[in-house]
Amino acid sequence: MPTRLPPTCFNWCATVSDHVTLGDRIKTLPQFLLPQQALTRLANRISNSKRLARPMIALIRRLFAIELDDYQMPDGGFATFDAFFTRALRPGARRFPDDPAAIACPSDGRISQIGAVTGGSLLQAKGRSFRLHELLADRDWAERLDGGRFVTVYLAPSDYHRVHVPVSGRLLREWRVPGKLFSVSEATTRTVDRLFARNERMVALFETTHGPVAVVMVAAMLVAGIETTWDTNGPTRPGRTVSKRDFDPQPELVRGDELGRFHWGSTVIVVTPPGAPAWRPELSAGAVVRLGQPLT
Repeated sequence: MPTRLPPTCFNWCATVSDHVTLGDRIKTLPQFLLPQQALTRLANRISNSKRLARPMIALIRRLFAIELDDYQMPDGGFATFDAFFTRALRPGARRFPDDPAAIACPSDGRISQIGAVTGGSLLQAKGRSFRLHELLADRDWAERLDGGRFVTVYLAPSDYHRVHVPVSGRLLREWRVPGKLFSVSEATTRTVDRLFARNERMVALFETTHGPVAVVMVAAMLVAGIETTWDTNGPTRPGRTVSKRDFDPQPELVRGDELGRFHWGSTVIVVTPPGAPAWRPELSAGAVVRLGQPLT
C-alpha cells in the first residue's frame, strides 16, 4: 500500500508563500514523516553511551570546529557525549554588564529574530508570526507582556548549551508544555507555521525590577530533555498536558545564574514587558551573540 501522508503534511505542501524556497520545503518535509519522539529517545540513549563518547565527540568537534579553551575540562575527559554537549564554562569566560539593571543575553548563539510584541504576536521569520499566549500556554501572562519586546536566540551544535538568567528577579512559576519536536534550524523556522508555539518547551516566569519577564527554552528534534537548576532528577520532558508549578517560597535568581541546559541544542526566547529598556539598536536578526552580552 502507498504511504499515507499526515494531514499536516498536505497542509504544509499546499501552503504558498513568497518567503519560503523550494529548498526549504524539501529540507523540512521529512520532519513531518519521521518518528520525532522515537528518534529523540534514541538520541538520548546514544548521547549517554560511554562506549560511543570518544568517536562522537571527535566527529562533532571536527564537523563544527569546536574549541574548548573556554570550558572546564574534567579529569580523564568527558565520560559521555551528553557531558561534552552540556559542558560548563570556566570561571571568567563570559562577562556581564556593569549596569545591574541591564538585560543580558541568556546564552551563546545567533539572534533568529528580535523586536516588539505587537498585538500579542511575535515574529518567527519573514512572513510568519506566532501568538504569545500560545508560546506561554497562558493568556493572563501574555496580556501582561503584550506590547513588550522579545529576542529569539538559536543555539547551534557548536555553541555553549547552558542558559543563564538574563535579569535578576524572583522565580514565580515554571510550566512544562508538551508539543512536537521539529528542528529549529533556519530552514524549519522559515517553513513551519507557529514553530516555537508547537514544540515542547519550558517556560520560566520571573518578577523583576522591570516587571514580568518570561524565559522560554524550546525543545527540538533530538533534544533529549530540558534540565533546569531546580530539577532534582535530571532532564525532564512534559507529559500529555501542560504542567504548572508555582514556587513557594519564590527563589531569588541573580542575573548570570545558571537557569538550565539543553541536552542537545535548540532555542531560547526572552520576553520583556512594556516599559522595559529597549534592545540595543545594533542588535538584529542574524547577529552572533554571547552569554552576558548586554541586550539593553
